[in-house]
Amino acid sequence: MTIAEARTNKIIKTGLLYLVLVFTALIFVFPVYWIFVKAVNGPVGIFQYPPDVFPKRLSLLNFQNAFSNFGLVRNFLNTIKVLLFSVTGATLASAVVGFGFARMRFPGRNTLFIIVIASILIPWDVKIIPQFMVSSKLGWVNTYLPIIVPLWFGYPFYIFIFRQFIMQIPFELDESAIIDGCGRWSVFTRIIIPLLKPPIITVLVLEFVRTWNDFLDPLIYLNQSLKYTLSLGIYYMITPYHMDWGSVMAVASIAVLFPVLLFFLLQKYLLGGLTFSGIKA
Repeated sequence: MTIAEARTNKIIKTGLLYLVLVFTALIFVFPVYWIFVKAVNGPVGIFQYPPDVFPKRLSLLNFQNAFSNFGLVRNFLNTIKVLLFSVTGATLASAVVGFGFARMRFPGRNTLFIIVIASILIPWDVKIIPQFMVSSKLGWVNTYLPIIVPLWFGYPFYIFIFRQFIMQIPFELDESAIIDGCGRWSVFTRIIIPLLKPPIITVLVLEFVRTWNDFLDPLIYLNQSLKYTLSLGIYYMITPYHMDWGSVMAVASIAVLFPVLLFFLLQKYLLGGLTFSGIKA
């Protein structure tokens, strides 16, 4: 095979690869794009036939109807409240537990870490019944506590991310700080935490998306409309007697927009945190 033929084959293979990637991306992006088109096309454009692939008009009427008729501002504020406590608790607790597994020596450490990681494999369906029974006994049903409190004890996957990242930090930094008179907590707060920017941002983004999209936990624990999160608010917009698809599309576009923007703004740190966390087992 000549050099020219090799270059031609390489160009063809690269072109085919990009073609497959573009086609795959379109499959995933088109439903999101369709939601935005229907959201800004006004109530008239929802059932228009043939459908508009590109919006022929820009109207905020669907958004106005959604927030004025369904009380979604309250649902949005409830979601923000849950997000603040969930993201904060999951990040802080997981960082502390990850530091303990990475730096402290105690009997059964590796076995306990394996148990923590193995808990990721337990299906949500298996855990939800005992969790609901415990929450019911504690009087937490119809509150945000069952959704928030477990995260303040750490989240297994986030613990793994922090532990793996901390293990890449030279232990000599800890020893130097201890010689200077720092205790374990001072080592963690003054030495380790400033170096944890990539995994912290990674966990923040992952927990934001997980909590923002969480539907089943609020559905199980919350039974008052005043406490519904945004995902529940969208769900209860759909009734057997009335279906305002324009409003549903408008709110769905907002629900999709926040995680997408957050990912694109922080994707450099997100990918970096996941990469560094997988170098060493």
